[in-house]
Amino acid sequence: MSKQRIAFVGCGGIAEHYLRVYRDLEWVEVVTCIDADPDRAVNAAARLLESVKIKPRATTDFADALKADVDTVVINTPNHLHREQAVAALEAGKHVLLQKPVAATLADARVIAGVAAHAAQRGCISGLYLSYFDQPLMHDLRDMVRSGWFGDIAHLYARLMHRGGLILSRQVCQGQPNWRASATQTGGGCFIQLAVHYIHLFAWMMDASVVQVTAVIKNSYCPGIEGEDLACAIMEFNNGALATIDTAWCAAGEQLALQGTLGTAEYIGNQTLMLDSAAGSFNGRIINYTGTSAGSFPNAPGASVTQQMTTVHAPRLDDLSNPYNQHRLFLEAVREHRPAPVSIASGMEDMQVVAAVYESAKTNRAIRIE
Repeated sequence: MSKQRIAFVGCGGIAEHYLRVYRDLEWVEVVTCIDADPDRAVNAAARLLESVKIKPRATTDFADALKADVDTVVINTPNHLHREQAVAALEAGKHVLLQKPVAATLADARVIAGVAAHAAQRGCISGLYLSYFDQPLMHDLRDMVRSGWFGDIAHLYARLMHRGGLILSRQVCQGQPNWRASATQTGGGCFIQLAVHYIHLFAWMMDASVVQVTAVIKNSYCPGIEGEDLACAIMEFNNGALATIDTAWCAAGEQLALQGTLGTAEYIGNQTLMLDSAAGSFNGRIINYTGTSAGSFPNAPGASVTQQMTTVHAPRLDDLSNPYNQHRLFLEAVREHRPAPVSIASGMEDMQVVAAVYESAKTNRAIRIE
């Protein structure tokens, strides 16, 4: 069987965490590593050489990804480069895996989605990488939603925050430019970079679409960053559910919660999972809920509620034994000529929500999404 030949574009940042997937798959060969920083490209090629006989090319020239010896282009570059690079690769007949978000702007995302749809007619497979789909827990939660374990979903909540913006701001103020500090190059600030994970997950879990958003964004603590360092958005879905997504680059913490008329799930810090439902047991990939609901009757405000509590750790991004590793699944989709796990078109819908959030914050009014 011939190997799938890969151009790995953008070798720093999160890409460093999953490069080993491409090194360890026997039927995959990275032929070129491309990065604006030549040292990063060279270092990535050296890491890949540990398991291959032919050292990948290391270059700063994206045109190397369009050569005849490349089948698939994996794009991990800054948001504002996605349109140019993804379109060029698709038009050159390459398969494309694109790091989230699809682009820095909704207009660019629409162009990429249109080109991807046209390229699909010629057999080119394209997809979006969202790391949370690596987690079996997310797939269990989706099954729980669809099986009625939660009853009717009333509210969803996500908090995704880290203090990286404080560090980035200090660096920029000291004369060290970074694309993440540019509102033009990112498309905004913390919200576009972080919230797209949960916008996508919520819509996917419920098979629903956001129809209206109301949002507030601020830059309070990161003067070196042009975009927001704090954002709060309320979203209404077409099934009637409400969701709140809070993001920040100036504070830390993560939480995911789903609340329905029968059940509740809360996942805190990518570690602690608390479950409670009157719908009975649920046995999934990693969830084994056996308890009887303790929340059938409301407690006094502030009183503790007994829930089934377990520890669930997120898998490593380079864990090939994980059946939901998105990089391996995309490469398998290419090999087997089937659609990617996450489509570019669905990522473009996430960008519609992001654009509406920024419009709401700018105009101080609720924004409808057609």
